[in-house]
Amino acid sequence: MLVVALLVATTNLGFWQLRRLDERRDHNARVAVRADEPAVALATAFGALKEGNSPKDLRYVRVTVSGTWDAASEVYLANRSRDGVPGVHAVTLLRVDGIHPSAGIVVDRGFVPRVYYLEGDRSAWAPDRGEVEVAGSLDVGRTGERGDGVEVDRIDLEALSDRWGIPLAPMWIRAATNGSAGWPVSAQAEDLGDGPHLSYAVQWFVFTLIGLGGYPLVLYRLARRDPGVA
Repeated sequence: MLVVALLVATTNLGFWQLRRLDERRDHNARVAVRADEPAVALATAFGALKEGNSPKDLRYVRVTVSGTWDAASEVYLANRSRDGVPGVHAVTLLRVDGIHPSAGIVVDRGFVPRVYYLEGDRSAWAPDRGEVEVAGSLDVGRTGERGDGVEVDRIDLEALSDRWGIPLAPMWIRAATNGSAGWPVSAQAEDLGDGPHLSYAVQWFVFTLIGLGGYPLVLYRLARRDPGVA
C-alpha cells in the first residue's frame, strides 16, 4: 500500500506541475498583451473598479498619473537584486490631490544598489520636486508586512497607509524607466519564460515510471530468493 500511495503522489505532483505551467503561460500571455496596450490615465483605469472589477483584474495595466512626491514617506523593499547586484527598491508616496484630495498612491520607483543605500545619502535617489508625471504598471499589494524600520519585505498597502497616515489607492504602481542614468533604475522586466514546471513534471513522471517498473522487479528478485515472499 505504501508503494501505491507513493506512485499516486508522484503522479499527482506531475499533473500539478503541468497545471502550474498552464497557469504561468496564461499569466505570461496576459502580461504580454497589457505591455502592448497604450497607457491610460490612472483615474480611467480605476473606473473599472467602480464597475465591479477587482484590483487583480487590473494587474499590469499601464497607467500615467500626475502628482507630487512625498520624499519623507518612503520605505525600501529589502533583499532585491538586479543583474546579480544586491540592493533595495525605493517605494515612495505620490500625492495625487488632483484625483483625490489628501490621498496618495504607492510607487515602486526602482532599484538602488545596497552599497549606496547603506551609505545613507538619500539625495542620490531623491525624487524630483514639484509636480511630476509617473508612468508604470499597476499591481496589487500583499498583506502581512514584515521588516525592520524602513526596510520591508513587501508592499502592504494597509500597513503603509497606517505608517504614513494617509488614505492610499487600492493598488500600487511599478514605475517604468525614466531614461535617467541615475538611481533608482526601474525594476527588471518580468521573466515570461515557462519556468521549471515542465522539467519538474517530467521528473515526477519519471519517478512514477521507475516505481511502476522497479517495484515488480524487486518483488520478482525477492521471490526467486525466497518463494514465500510471493
